[in-house]
Amino acid sequence: MVLGHYASAFLVRPHVPTAPFWLLLLTSNLSEFLWLVLALVGVEPTKPESILDATFNNLEVHMTYSHNVVPNLILGAAVFVIVQLIWKNLKFSLAAAFLTCLHVWSDFIVGFQHELMGPTSMKVGLNSYGRFPYLAIMIEWAFALVCLTYFVFTEKAKGRPVAKKRMVVLYSAFTIGILAWLPNAYTPLRKLLGL
Repeated sequence: MVLGHYASAFLVRPHVPTAPFWLLLLTSNLSEFLWLVLALVGVEPTKPESILDATFNNLEVHMTYSHNVVPNLILGAAVFVIVQLIWKNLKFSLAAAFLTCLHVWSDFIVGFQHELMGPTSMKVGLNSYGRFPYLAIMIEWAFALVCLTYFVFTEKAKGRPVAKKRMVVLYSAFTIGILAWLPNAYTPLRKLLGL
């Protein structure tokens, strides 16, 4: 997933309404940020090296420390401890740890395969970006819409209805942001941009 991970923050928002929303957004995509840092320093190499030449189905990623199952569980535990030390709020800590781990679990359906522990361990996931990228992007979009709909209905049930203008902005932002990647399923950005 690309933007769909951010939508997962809306799953937990109604249950921790006083948690800083930036914390929920950060932890929902923490594995991705870790991967980007590790890719830049050469620990988790990515091919092709330029994002301009990458497509969903030609991207080769090695996410040993950022996305593999066991390291992700360790990252989730570390997030739990850090958030608990700073905010001293069990619900915040559980929500942040859950979002950190949900990132990789979501990738099993929409994304690349990830190993359990390291490069030689068993791979899990559908590898939907490599096998059926158009459908993967559509599943990500549906996931985002489900997360937003859950947020809207749960907020209403808790007596905090979401304004219609805000709903339109949220649904539109995720729809445009996710579906805009459809052309990049098989065509690199360099060609799409005419560079």
